[in-house]
Amino acid sequence: MVLREQIYKKNCTIVKNSKKTMQNRKMFFTIVGIPATRPYLVGVKESYHICFTSHEEVMFRDREDHGMFVNLMALRAFSMDTEILVDAEMSTHVHLGIFSGNPQQFAAALRMSYSKYFNRKYGRKGRMGEKYTFQLKIEGHVHQMVFQNYVLRNGLHHGASATTLGYPYCSARDMFVEDIGLLAEKPVSLSREDMCALLPRHSEFPDHYRMNAEGVFTRQSFMEIRRAEQYYGSPRNYLYQMNRLTDESWSREQLGDKTGAPLTIRDIEQADEKSITQMLKNESGRYYNRARMQDLDACRLIDKDLLPSFGATSVYQLTDSQKTQIARVLYHEHHLPEQLIRRCLVLPR
Repeated sequence: MVLREQIYKKNCTIVKNSKKTMQNRKMFFTIVGIPATRPYLVGVKESYHICFTSHEEVMFRDREDHGMFVNLMALRAFSMDTEILVDAEMSTHVHLGIFSGNPQQFAAALRMSYSKYFNRKYGRKGRMGEKYTFQLKIEGHVHQMVFQNYVLRNGLHHGASATTLGYPYCSARDMFVEDIGLLAEKPVSLSREDMCALLPRHSEFPDHYRMNAEGVFTRQSFMEIRRAEQYYGSPRNYLYQMNRLTDESWSREQLGDKTGAPLTIRDIEQADEKSITQMLKNESGRYYNRARMQDLDACRLIDKDLLPSFGATSVYQLTDSQKTQIARVLYHEHHLPEQLIRRCLVLPR
């Protein structure tokens, strides 16, 4: 593994206790998109839940966006000495389980990097999502397991899959891969130069990072999957946790940690009671409809099939009148719900 000190020296010359040192440090952290304020003062690593949201517009319009977010997450994990245990990327929000000495700085750098990518690709301006990042410290072995359960089951809770393992944009399918009989994500043979060509400029990453055929870092190569698995103890318990229904036993089991109040789905999902109720109903998998169009499907329909007739390459180039015309098509011909249409077309409420 490449030492962080080697990375710093490669990008700038550091002379201890000099004005030039601080200028070089500031320049380096500006290049890689990390706040330069006190970059070396990182506290003791502790477990945190990080969540940021974008309810007015989708964060991911296609599979490439999901892949780039994973790449940026991997790069930030390395550059900011943060361990990522679990993740789930939904269309309007992201959940991360991390061990970090500065979780807010990590989240800010990741959000800024992704906003720059998204804005450049779609001709958009401004911050992506709501202003604040939700942060919750996790303490206790069972608390950590329950927290990971909620993150990994996000696709199921939001009706995006019939089972936890059926949702592709999370790390659920990277846990206990060999024991469960899942197909591990296969890395392809790429030179470091080829990998760098698929990443933002000045990207630095260790040699053990590997990419798949789509040019995305495999979660097995940069996430702390083994550490996340330890909280389950066995593949069988992991499968049980992924399939059990949420009930009062979840809270009772956490009392043994003696580290505070039990975590519930309301602590993880910052949503209204109606949404929470629907998430719990979705756990059974009975309400999942494979034929129902998800946000990613709707964005693909808009971007690939409908935008060309308006001479546009991005929804951010459309006028309000043009958006209204597309909205009518989505509502009357494809029978999509109003909220989905608004966030995929970036229509004001």
